[in-house]
Amino acid sequence: MNAQPQTVGLSADVEQLYRHVLRSAPATLPQHAEAMGWQLRDAQRAMGDLERLRLARRVSGDLVKVDDPRAGVGRLLDTEEADLDERRRQLLSLRESLESFESDYRRGLQLSGPRVPPWEQVAPSEAAPVVEHLSRTSRGPILQVTTGPAYDEGVRRRREEAAGGARELRSIFPLSVLTDPQWHSSAQRRAGSGEQQRYLPDDAIGVEFGVFGRSGVMLKEAGEDADHLLLRPPAIIDAFTTLFDELWRRAEPVLSRDASAQDVKLLELLSLGFKDEAIARQMGLGLRTVRRRIAALMEEHGSDTRFQLGLAVSRRGLVD
Repeated sequence: MNAQPQTVGLSADVEQLYRHVLRSAPATLPQHAEAMGWQLRDAQRAMGDLERLRLARRVSGDLVKVDDPRAGVGRLLDTEEADLDERRRQLLSLRESLESFESDYRRGLQLSGPRVPPWEQVAPSEAAPVVEHLSRTSRGPILQVTTGPAYDEGVRRRREEAAGGARELRSIFPLSVLTDPQWHSSAQRRAGSGEQQRYLPDDAIGVEFGVFGRSGVMLKEAGEDADHLLLRPPAIIDAFTTLFDELWRRAEPVLSRDASAQDVKLLELLSLGFKDEAIARQMGLGLRTVRRRIAALMEEHGSDTRFQLGLAVSRRGLVD
């Protein structure tokens, strides 16, 4: 006999009796039990399930009667599908409640103190989901020092959502990322979402980490495919925030590819020792315009003095 799939909602015994009745001549339940070699009590138990599911019934003379299975089983399937639809609605409602559950949990943490371990080891495969979770649930600035570009879609989406919520996003990258063909478009997209970016020489970045408000620090251990550490003690968060601020002070922005030729010319004249008045005459600009532009370039390159600005643009190769 060819094996057939078990009908939804029927046990093996109930299905066996149902199939026997479907293909047999009208008979009483004891007669069906005898033909199947069953004890009567087993047949009665299976018949009770068929009656409950409205797939069979007993009529005059105690005959067992079944209707066309398209109607009976079809009705059973309709009921099962309706139950599935209701279950899906319940799951959707639960998913929509997740944000409010997290909010209540954070409020409880504030009242009763932390309920999580001070540190956790995170496998490389779990790093992106953990970063995404921290970005979603933390409050305050997100500060990142990374040794290379990352294009994880979930992390990118959460970063843009955080920027949309007016969170401070600052990231420090090694200069080597500028050689990545995907980096220019990625950097523009990140900057467009509100991220501030600065760069350091590769050998100046000794550790890769991210600070997520007051929720924790995600620290990558040294080595290929190394684990990450999630650190939560407030003193450690303060220490890494201070480290980031010092690295940020040393790091410099990179003049974008669409920087105006006028800015480059101004920087060249400034590097040659021209005074503001001479630069204005040489470029046909007003003195106030020249000074405003120099101030903007100093801010853009994180420079406190014109001498520091000259060093910064020289390292970037903008002037000789």
